[in-house]
Amino acid sequence: MDFLLTVGGFDPTGGAGVLRDVRTFERFGFHGTAVITVLTAQNTKGVKAVEPVKGELLLKQLALVLKEHAVKGVKFGVAHPEPSVNEEVARLTAGLKVPVVLDTVLKPTFGRAFVESVKVLEPLLKVALVVTPNWKEFKAVKPLLENFEGFVLVKGIPAGKGVEDRLMRRGKTVLALVHPADELKVRGTGCALSSALLSLLAKGKDIKEAVAEAVEFIKEYR
Repeated sequence: MDFLLTVGGFDPTGGAGVLRDVRTFERFGFHGTAVITVLTAQNTKGVKAVEPVKGELLLKQLALVLKEHAVKGVKFGVAHPEPSVNEEVARLTAGLKVPVVLDTVLKPTFGRAFVESVKVLEPLLKVALVVTPNWKEFKAVKPLLENFEGFVLVKGIPAGKGVEDRLMRRGKTVLALVHPADELKVRGTGCALSSALLSLLAKGKDIKEAVAEAVEFIKEYR
């Protein structure tokens, strides 16, 4: 079985974070590995506490996983609060020559924010092929994307009675998918979408095909 890697936060309920990522990877036939950036105390009512993992331990986790497994793709979720740690994470993954998806997780659906400044994402942007902010996150991270050469998938843009998922590159729309708005307040759908997208890219799908299939996957698997 091929391996994928997620680097992100730990949600003890499994609704989001690395547990959700690994579960999604497995749905696409990959073995999931995970490196923890932050620990949380949360349930379905919201995030009550966030505790970053020590940078030294995080980097040791990452180095040992990469030493033993030839991962086929990497997903970044909640970033570590220390830019220097993210710089090293980016350095360790840059040479893998595999698709990298950055899910710009700034704040959970309910509860306290994960990231105080969007600038902590800058090192991770340097190695990302695709960035997947939701509509609110996109407005916050847009200044960081001015010189970004990869793809940006903006999720949940209001579009009449529905929503639009828009894939862009250098400010130009590559693909637009409009579908009915999901009235359910389901945690972790953005997390699962980016994990599904990485899985499909790792299978060799082109970006537009991968995005379309990932969006369909989320409609069925929430």
